[in-house]
Amino acid sequence: MKKMLKNKKGFSLVELLIVIAIMGVLAVIAFSMFSGVVANSRKKADYTQAGNIQKALVAYMVDTGDAPLKYLKNDDTPIRPGESEWYDVVLALQQDQVVDGQPYKAPLNSKSGSEPSTVEFKPQWSGHGGYNIEVFTDKMNAVVKPVASSTKLKVYAEDGSELNSGADVYKD
Repeated sequence: MKKMLKNKKGFSLVELLIVIAIMGVLAVIAFSMFSGVVANSRKKADYTQAGNIQKALVAYMVDTGDAPLKYLKNDDTPIRPGESEWYDVVLALQQDQVVDGQPYKAPLNSKSGSEPSTVEFKPQWSGHGGYNIEVFTDKMNAVVKPVASSTKLKVYAEDGSELNSGADVYKD
């Protein structure tokens, strides 16, 4: 019997507790790193989506020559600076447009290919609430960036002044 006790092999309770504690610390570190990676990927996805919206908006302006977005409409509602939100612009860019009687295909397509929708274009990171859209008529260019809270569309004239919905360019 004494011989059996001398040959007893295994780990003590203290050794097992130390190993479990080390594994717990490693799990916490791995989880915190993983959650940071997910947040960063969502931020990057928002910037990529902003770039897609920007490219579609610039394509619309170049193709139609409508830099101040005078003819851009979401259904029958005109897109106007100071009034329209980012999602109004995204919905309008997913629809065919008519500029001076000339039809133009939608420059932005949803991934599902169905009806115009903002679902696929919503910011994914919790720190972004929408997009800031600025249009520069003199350069026929636009800048779209994800921001914490949604802002109204901004359109700048050739002299750098900000246009509003009451500007002469929007009057028929």
